[in-house]
Amino acid sequence: MIFLFLTACASTRDVMRLPDGEETTLWSPCTRDQAVLWEKDAGKSGAAVQAARCYAVLAQNGKTRVIRLENALKGRKLAEAAVARDPENGMAHYLAAYLAGLEAENDTLRGLALAPVIERSALEAARLSPQLDHGGPDRMLGELYLRAPGPPVSIGDLEKALAHYKRAVVRDPDFFENRLGLAKAYLEDEEPGPACDQLRKILICMPPCSGREGPWQQALDLMKQLCKMETHDN
Repeated sequence: MIFLFLTACASTRDVMRLPDGEETTLWSPCTRDQAVLWEKDAGKSGAAVQAARCYAVLAQNGKTRVIRLENALKGRKLAEAAVARDPENGMAHYLAAYLAGLEAENDTLRGLALAPVIERSALEAARLSPQLDHGGPDRMLGELYLRAPGPPVSIGDLEKALAHYKRAVVRDPDFFENRLGLAKAYLEDEEPGPACDQLRKILICMPPCSGREGPWQQALDLMKQLCKMETHDN
């Protein structure tokens, strides 16, 4: 079982302060050497969160499953240590949830066991820092509830998925992944009309490639027609 969390666009507004006073953003590139240095200083303010963030980036971009899993495990341990040190740190909770998701993605046998772990940390992140990563905590919960099997096997819940994706859209309506997730949830709920509306808003806000404005508009018009037909059929 695999959980994939949507962080396709690096956030530029979630600024984090490094232990040396410099600033970085949530998904800024980093090296393994940097992760190790921050890990060694994990007892200092902010260092554990920075190390967890860096291991998350490395886990996203690792070339092999073994490397990705190794980095996810190290990062999750650091994120959970940061949570234990500061339970009101929304970033630490978010990284703990995200890294648990990466662990599940790269160790599918652990997916079901990790689902409630992801849920718990993401709910805390949504409570403490709902705006983080363009509404990331609610987007994460939306995908978790949408993709996980339902009870009694796991915690999947379509109603909860819709609720959290809607909250993510409210947090940042211009972040396409929020609307895309909501559209998927609507389709799963057999509601093509609202799903089409979300896709239409994505396309309207997504600028066409230079010189391709005509075909882009035609594609948008065609999608509107198809969605209208689909809605009428249902």
